[in-house]
Amino acid sequence: MRHASVLVLLAVSWAAPAGAQHASIGPAFVFADYREVSPDLRYEGVGPGVIAHFSFHSVSLEGGAAWLAMSPHGGLATSGFQAVQLDGWLRWKATDYLSLEAGLTHQAPDDEFAAQSFGAVRIGALTQHALGHGATIALRGDYLGGAHFSGGGEAPLAIELGLMVNWAFSSHVTALVDYAFQRLDRTTHPGGGPETDAPLEQSRGRMGLVIGF
Repeated sequence: MRHASVLVLLAVSWAAPAGAQHASIGPAFVFADYREVSPDLRYEGVGPGVIAHFSFHSVSLEGGAAWLAMSPHGGLATSGFQAVQLDGWLRWKATDYLSLEAGLTHQAPDDEFAAQSFGAVRIGALTQHALGHGATIALRGDYLGGAHFSGGGEAPLAIELGLMVNWAFSSHVTALVDYAFQRLDRTTHPGGGPETDAPLEQSRGRMGLVIGF
């Protein structure tokens, strides 16, 4: 029965009109800023990335990956690290201008003494508006729940804000620029002692070109 359901879903997807589904993928240039505990511990970096998107009727799936080389930027940081950043969004278009979204975010540095490895579930909304001549602008806000850190601790208050601008040159080629800011109010209990604030802040920007088919 389960296999039959999968086959039916695939058949419906294959039979759907071309305008009902769309997929795109392309490279991106990514830059990032990471701060831990205080602005005195700060890193900046750049690296390549990839963006993929698939939509089917009112549901869409977006994913992104980046490979970043982070270097100290003043303050107390003394050594850099390499990091892999993974992000995913599942969206449902509720109206022409509003989509509800859920997804995941994960950062994995190669040196967890230099930076935290962390992940969280994102839940929020996105609003999108046409600017004209194939351009659109979108704003999104997410709550980052269930955050976990390699160094321990918890973050009951964690948010992500994003701004995106897309420009479709044609039905198959789209340029995009987006910026995202994350703030996780992490707290820890070193040695089982009193609660200590250890917040994290991270911002990322992407510039990419995706090919649709």
